Formats: sequence, C-alpha cells, structure tokens
Amino acid sequence: MRVAILVPVFVFFMILAGLAYVAIYEKPPVPGKLLPKTPQTIKIGVAELTDALTNSPWVSPGLPGKALYKIGFRTCPDCINYELTEFKDLHAANIDTRVMVYARRAKASAAEQAIVADLACTRDWNVYIRWMEDVPDAYAEIYGLPPAANSNQQRAACLEWGRVVRDRVANVMLQNGWPIEVPALFWRADNGDWRVFLGDDKRGKRMIRRELGVPQI
Repeated sequence: MRVAILVPVFVFFMILAGLAYVAIYEKPPVPGKLLPKTPQTIKIGVAELTDALTNSPWVSPGLPGKALYKIGFRTCPDCINYELTEFKDLHAANIDTRVMVYARRAKASAAEQAIVADLACTRDWNVYIRWMEDVPDAYAEIYGLPPAANSNQQRAACLEWGRVVRDRVANVMLQNGWPIEVPALFWRADNGDWRVFLGDDKRGKRMIRRELGVPQI
C-alpha cells in the first residue's frame, strides 16, 4: 500500500523537475541543421541526460549486457523499422534495449494514451511486446484497453512522465547543436561518455553495433 502511494508522488515530482528544466533551459530549434550521419558524443547537459534517461519510464527485457535507450512514439515508422531490423541481434548479444514510448501531445489517440500510461505505470515489457506485434488498433481488439489515461491522477502522471522526459532529452540535444529526431538512441561508451544517434540509417546501425560489440549482419 505504501509503495502504491509513493509511485504517483515520485512521478509528480519528476514531472515538476522536468518542466522547470524545460522552462529554464529551453532553446529554439536549430534552423536548417542536419542530423549527424555518425554517432556523436554528448558534451553539454550530460548530468541532465543521465537523469532523464535513467529515471524515464522505459521498459526492457532485462538483459545483463550494455543498455541501449530508445525514445520514440508508437506509430513512428523509423522506430518500428529499427526494432524489426536490430532488436533480435541486440538481444542475442545481451544488449538490454530500454524503450521509452511517449504519446505526442494533441496527436495521440485516447487508446494510445491509455496504453502509454499503462506502460509507464507498470514498466511491463510484455505489454510493450504485445502492443508492437500487430497494427496499433489490434491491441485493443485482442487484449482490451487499460483504463483511460485521465481516469485517475496516477495514470495521468504516468502519461505525462514520458512527454516530459522526451522534452528534457530534446533540450539536451539542442544544447549540443542538434534537433531531436526519433528513434533517438543512446548508450554509454567504454569510457562512460554518452553516445547518441538520431534516426534510422543503415550506416548508423552498423556503427552502433560496432560500438556495442554486436555482430554485423
């Protein structure tokens, strides 16, 4: 009972901290800035990125190897393609794929928001896998929908949690000179630096595999 009470409180304060960060440090988009073609090292906002990623509502298979964080939304084609082409081999190499899905403001359906809130509240990898097995609408037909995201304070906070994390990460990217793009992929180099690659690109995927020690296709 005590844990159930503390969860929404924790999430609420995480959201407040994230909103404060966005309000203070938000920078305008970088006009005309192209995405980097190779993985890059985060040099500005390292502590903020570390806090945002490690305290985000990610779900994962719980593998013992290196962690690869992936940020995106359910209907993002490049996000789906990255998982289809990479996750099987990453998992075979014990890479723990930590997926953080957010519901886009004013664009996500009520069903999508409900499932995103459920993922954030439960941190259940199996729920995510079932959601990704077919077209988005199939989940509701097969498994039924969880309670609406606005059905109580805890679920509403869980829904907003992912959005705030996405905004915090986007602002760190802007401080480093790049616009945010999804999938946004982050991992630690052997020396502890945060590495990032934005988007879905064959050459980029080969370089990520090399850095994570995953065999090439």
